[in-house]
Amino acid sequence: MPFDRATLEAAIEAFGGGKQPDNQVEGLLAKLHVLEAAGRYGQLLNALANANDESNFRSLVLEATFAYQFEASGMALDYEVKQVPDQPSSIDFRLSATSGDSVFFEVRLLQQDRETADEVAAQLKANKQYAVVKDGRAEADDIIRLQSTILAKVQKPDGTPIKFLQAGPGFVNIVVVAISDILLGTADTYDCVLATYGDSEVPEPCRRGMFGVFQDVKDADPPDFQAAAARFAHLKGNIYGVLFLFRPRGAGVLDYQLEMFIVWNRGLVSQESVTALEGQIARALPAAG
Repeated sequence: MPFDRATLEAAIEAFGGGKQPDNQVEGLLAKLHVLEAAGRYGQLLNALANANDESNFRSLVLEATFAYQFEASGMALDYEVKQVPDQPSSIDFRLSATSGDSVFFEVRLLQQDRETADEVAAQLKANKQYAVVKDGRAEADDIIRLQSTILAKVQKPDGTPIKFLQAGPGFVNIVVVAISDILLGTADTYDCVLATYGDSEVPEPCRRGMFGVFQDVKDADPPDFQAAAARFAHLKGNIYGVLFLFRPRGAGVLDYQLEMFIVWNRGLVSQESVTALEGQIARALPAAG
């Protein structure tokens, strides 16, 4: 059965969503029709039609938008793939790069933490505006949550690997995280670098006492940095980059264009070795402004 407007509106209504602007519904629907015509996204479209809550629905819209931007740029993606037959869970997307590499993308939408979201919602209900302010500690907590999200896409809490079980020649493993909703919508590229390479690589006003997921640990580093390095070790040895997605400010919640900022793992790749790949990805995902 074709994915039509009634199907999309029923999915929105199912989790309590209200009527959406016509241009937003039609814009998303046009993208879904492109995926439907490609014939490789039946599982994604079925999940979207049967989304059981708002968070799940928004995550699936993100995946659909990500896939559409590649397909519309002439780059076909495979959906829900495994690197090895006995892999515990599949990886969202695979791109066959012009270099001959298989590029694997695992995508996650990171939303505002529940406490802040509830506070914003309460203020909006009362005043139609909000005045939530995050201090440096709260901002650090959001970066830690971002790092935990990246890590959770690779391994269980006990460190057992769950995805990206192959690395080396021919494989490029990338965790993709959409971060426009965190830090009260103020996340920027410095936050991306802070999460991946820590305090030393961002200007002093942006520092939050952070150890990055790709950062090299030193013998003189404090115990919490040593512990973080141990926790990130598998990720650091298998993930080639983290691709951060942004939704342009003022964009709708259904129909939007994703922009990107990618941070490469210098322990696994050099900037020169991934320049062509980054250029290929940029055809689908323009650089964040």
